[in-house]
Amino acid sequence: MIKERIDFLKEALNKYSYNYYVLDNPLISDFEYDNLYKELEALEQNNPEYISPDSPTQRVGGISSSFEEHKHKYRLYSLDNTYNAEELRKWYERVQKECTGKVELVCELKIDGLAIALTYKNGYFETGVTRGDGITGENITQNLKTVKAVPLKLFEDADIEVRGEIYMPKSSFEKLNEENIENGEKVFANPRNAAAGSLRQIDSSITAKRDLSMFTYTAIIERAGEKPQTHWDSIQYIKKLGFKTNPHIRLVDDIEGAIQFCKDWETKRFDLDYATDGVVIKVNRLDYQNELGFTSRAPKWATAFKFPPEEISTELKDIELGVGKTGAVTPVAVLEPVNLAGSTVSRASLHNFDEIKRLDVRIGDRVLIKKAAEIIPKVIKVIDSEQHYSLPEYTPPCECPICHSALTTREGEVNLYCSNEQCPSILKAKLEYWVSKEAMDMDFIGPSVIEQLFNLGLVKNPLDFYKLSPEDFLKLDLVKEKSANNMYTSIQESKHKPVSRFITALSIRHVGKETAELLVNELSSLDEIKNASVETLANIEGIGEKIAQSIYYYFHNEENLKMLEGFASIGFNFENNIQNKTTELAGKTFVLTGTLTSMTRDEAGEKIKQKGGKTSSSVSKNTSFVIAGANPGSKLDKAEKLGVIILNEEEFLNMLGEN
Repeated sequence: MIKERIDFLKEALNKYSYNYYVLDNPLISDFEYDNLYKELEALEQNNPEYISPDSPTQRVGGISSSFEEHKHKYRLYSLDNTYNAEELRKWYERVQKECTGKVELVCELKIDGLAIALTYKNGYFETGVTRGDGITGENITQNLKTVKAVPLKLFEDADIEVRGEIYMPKSSFEKLNEENIENGEKVFANPRNAAAGSLRQIDSSITAKRDLSMFTYTAIIERAGEKPQTHWDSIQYIKKLGFKTNPHIRLVDDIEGAIQFCKDWETKRFDLDYATDGVVIKVNRLDYQNELGFTSRAPKWATAFKFPPEEISTELKDIELGVGKTGAVTPVAVLEPVNLAGSTVSRASLHNFDEIKRLDVRIGDRVLIKKAAEIIPKVIKVIDSEQHYSLPEYTPPCECPICHSALTTREGEVNLYCSNEQCPSILKAKLEYWVSKEAMDMDFIGPSVIEQLFNLGLVKNPLDFYKLSPEDFLKLDLVKEKSANNMYTSIQESKHKPVSRFITALSIRHVGKETAELLVNELSSLDEIKNASVETLANIEGIGEKIAQSIYYYFHNEENLKMLEGFASIGFNFENNIQNKTTELAGKTFVLTGTLTSMTRDEAGEKIKQKGGKTSSSVSKNTSFVIAGANPGSKLDKAEKLGVIILNEEEFLNMLGEN
């Protein structure tokens, strides 16, 4: 009976994981998945003889001393590059000369990630190797097992080697860098570097915590059923085996169709949540590919079209310093405004003072800037000139730019920190975070309102928000009665936010939205979290020793405890509402667009999650419903094109049982 239950759980969890990470179409809630995973984990611990390589529990391994070299069975070639339509046409002419008949092409987005080769024997994942020099790479099998889009067992019993690109989504890259900046740790230059650094962790449990994924783009089939005759069919076959393939792939009749595909994606790519740097164009028929063959370094039957680089030079006019909610002092480059990737850029990140020293940035330099992951402007280098050496070197500050307190360092971190916990900038940053969408989501209260409330002495800490009356807001510039009532109402309504939002809003060091949700999923109330030992907290999956110590310290600080008592006295409910979670919407993915009248979009998202559903920021064929409020955007048009079910607000409320 135990073996049968283990086999059932393995099969079910692998199916749920495939639907979630490959199809983006979850069948059950995260809460239900976690419970099944824990059951399997416990059964395998007590019955280790039944552990098999395809078990989901085998995705996280131990610590490796190094990565061994591994010679590829089949060489991984590079691609020749083209940069304009004329070069593409010349490549196509050469292809046509060597092929008889019509030459169809397949166009795929070129993912800016890390190339890997995966080998499967009898349908089981056996080896994962980096590209290396194309002949020899590094064996990183254990780390690749942690990537959920890498199947441990295929849907068919096949012997096959596939090539894919491991990548980190832009949103995950931004979050990782934000956390690293806050912790004074290494900042990654772009998602590709972040993915590569994550895959080369000696401890695979660290890799598992990084949000990595993979698109598979080709296969060498050694043993299978009917072998595909075209590249297009081979993509459909590997998709059928359980691999994740990029949805933006097009079969075209000739090179003009490929050129149009490249034009289409030159700007559309910025809307994607992963970095792309071009388009790969391949001859479709595999027999033509064999006829065309290879040069010494690249296939003749494929080429890469590279998008124009999104980099530009400008003058660095000044370096401003900001102080965040953790007290970290962050340098920001003030630039001569320039147009970059469709927007005007006048400020760019310099990350920290070690980065300034590494780049040798000086005020007055001409610098090269780019958008990291096509989103965040950053300074990447100084343009060498005689003027550079005549400019004074930049000296990091010794005191806080706001309160002039001494700056300190923290062990193992590169940031400088303001030593004054009552620094006005730290207090205001915490207040701004408290009202933010990620935390208590208070409408109508932005930085300018907080600045005025702070300067008038009305709000010094988050508890002070709840002592305000509508009349207090009328003391602010340009605030009329209606706005004052809106602000007051927004504050009062925030008392009923889920306890995970409250914990997020507290600005506990190292604790963001996801960590707060991990806490409330494991512990039933704020009291349990307050009374938990460091060991108990560290044993919660996804938290660890460093975060546990930070949480423990926060809840054993007298000032913090007094503030928490204050929140309890004014009606905050600190009981976790996870026990009320249902599964009515399990397996359904919702996209929200436009303005809802009965609730905010974030509140609607919370209600969907409470009933086991999932929300997404973009519409795809895997979207179950689009909820359209007033003034919906382009998401509605895309939903109509894809035939996704569209609900108005009343229909959505009926689905929730709240109308």
